[in-house]
Amino acid sequence: MGKYRAGTELKEGFSIIKLTDEGSRSSAELLPAIGNNLYRFTCGGYEVLVPPANLTSFSLESDEVFKYGTPLLSPPNRVRKGQFIFKGRAYKLPLNEPPDHHLHGEICAKAWEVIAYGASEEEGAWVTSQFRYAEHPEIMAYFPHKLVFTMTYRLWDGRLDLEGGITNEGVEEAPFAFGLHPYFAVPFGSGEEISLRIPAAAEWPVTNQAFVMGTPEVSAFSQGLLEGVPIDNYPLLGCSLISMGQAADRTCRIDMKNRDYTIAYQFDQIFPYVVLFRPDWASAYSLEPYTYVTDAFNLPYEHELTGARGIRAGEHVRFTTGMWIEKRGGAAHG
Repeated sequence: MGKYRAGTELKEGFSIIKLTDEGSRSSAELLPAIGNNLYRFTCGGYEVLVPPANLTSFSLESDEVFKYGTPLLSPPNRVRKGQFIFKGRAYKLPLNEPPDHHLHGEICAKAWEVIAYGASEEEGAWVTSQFRYAEHPEIMAYFPHKLVFTMTYRLWDGRLDLEGGITNEGVEEAPFAFGLHPYFAVPFGSGEEISLRIPAAAEWPVTNQAFVMGTPEVSAFSQGLLEGVPIDNYPLLGCSLISMGQAADRTCRIDMKNRDYTIAYQFDQIFPYVVLFRPDWASAYSLEPYTYVTDAFNLPYEHELTGARGIRAGEHVRFTTGMWIEKRGGAAHG
């Protein structure tokens, strides 16, 4: 038997997919039934993501699907009043953050279909899942576009990669907005010195709900992120919106300086923006890559600045992310 394994397990009545890499003492657990949530990832003995206390809470409490693991977001963050106009068509999304806003879309709460999974020395341990809007009439009623999301998580040598694709199988251009919301396990309140490094270019002025209040500027915070800024005292429920620089390597790092390890998170050029967020319900910190800034279709700025765009009929958008642990003074995973 090789060091990689992929298989199904039954946990709390849910069928999960577990990927294992014995060589790096790493494993990943995916919950296809609720948003295809990558709810747990451990690497080299470290918890990388914060899982829920139990899986049942995902299905019993509507907002729990946003709070743990790695929710998949379309559209990411809030849409004011749930309304916007794209290419002359008015869209009205459900107000799932009453009374005023639509929050994070529905693909993070719906069941996904597992297409295939497997493991080998050449390919690591992997699983491919898919979500089709056309199979959900309740979504098509307010968003009449046949988008197909296909995601492959792959664990190889201690690194967990996501290879994703979004295809418009419809006949009309659709508004396009996608993001991820990983909750990285960060030991706040333990006396740990924690710092954050991001290849940032500028900072947007935003409210505590990440609504944009102006155009981005180079700030002391965005400049400091290049070398590392302390986040030990980052405010609970605080958020920041950062435009990424033009560097090809978009790896962000959360450094636990006393414990001599780093959580590394990498995403590609499809995501020009990252939202930083500290929840008040878990010892976690989120780095959320977005294809657009919050509520971009309602902003009075050029779409090239905000990332507001469409996905044309027949178009296929690809993206990749990766996460791993780097151990200083020892072997690095990933």
